[in-house]
Amino acid sequence: MGHHGNVSEYTLTSLPWVIVLSALAGWLALRAWRRSDGIGALRWSGWALVPPALLLTGTIRLAGQVAGEVVAWGANVVFNPAMWIGCVVATVAVAMIAGAAALRRRAGPAAVDRRSGKPTAVERSSSSRAAPVDDDMAEIEEILRRRGI
Repeated sequence: MGHHGNVSEYTLTSLPWVIVLSALAGWLALRAWRRSDGIGALRWSGWALVPPALLLTGTIRLAGQVAGEVVAWGANVVFNPAMWIGCVVATVAVAMIAGAAALRRRAGPAAVDRRSGKPTAVERSSSSRAAPVDDDMAEIEEILRRRGI
């Protein structure tokens, strides 16, 4: 099935669709050209080349195989209780990961500071600091404080 240089059965069954789709895009390109829409004609001419390119590269066959596997997997989900349990477990896992990310965003940098053992923003602000010498130093200290440094 599918030796190099041989015409496969899949190629023969796909060929009519390739011809129809390419002809349709070619007709749209010709129509755009007649309306003096050179850019539209160029675009539709490009689309006319896509179906034969997909056929010649084997991409249509690949897409058919992927679609067949997805359908088989879907049938397995419907008729296999173990798959139901797997889907539930996957859903719970995704919900837990997303929930943890949402809680971390809501908690802000304080949650990260507690985990790393660094003092939180409240603890840093209450610690004694020397008064800044001028406004520039105050601004630099504020930037460093926001970055947790």
